[in-house]
Amino acid sequence: MDMSEIDKLPVVERFNRRVILKVSEIIKVDDHPNGSLLYILTLNVGNGEERQIVSSIQPFYTKEELLHKKIVLVYNLKPANFRGIRSNGMLLAASDPSVTDKETCEVIFAPQFEAGTVLEPEGFLPPEEDFCYVKPDKFFEMPLYTKDGFVEIEGKKIGADGKYLTVEKYLNGEVG
Repeated sequence: MDMSEIDKLPVVERFNRRVILKVSEIIKVDDHPNGSLLYILTLNVGNGEERQIVSSIQPFYTKEELLHKKIVLVYNLKPANFRGIRSNGMLLAASDPSVTDKETCEVIFAPQFEAGTVLEPEGFLPPEEDFCYVKPDKFFEMPLYTKDGFVEIEGKKIGADGKYLTVEKYLNGEVG
């Protein structure tokens, strides 16, 4: 199935075929040398693989609150440079939908999963074929959200092995 055919599928099926969500452990947190709101996070994404991402969560979390926590990484998001530092993915965070100026942020922690666990919408299995990068605009065309404390897409909870991602603060909000 080519990308134009995938784009015609329902959102949850499109998401399942295009996006890899992987639980990753934060093993190092550094300040970004050129961005006061940015952290550089080094992640263990499983199987001994490390990856670096840049995230604008510094106003919301201390380094100590993040270190050794498990998060959800958009593993195949197209890499981008943030003020001269390459970011190979993006972490998922929930926000308050009533606030539009990015003043809220709840990193979606995933302590119930091991690093390297691939998360899918309930009822779906990871596709067999290899994934290519997903561009940010395509990723955001498939909106994730929180509903009653669970992370969902099109009514399907996100998780693995009968366990699902949850949030504590923004129980009904947007995820990005």
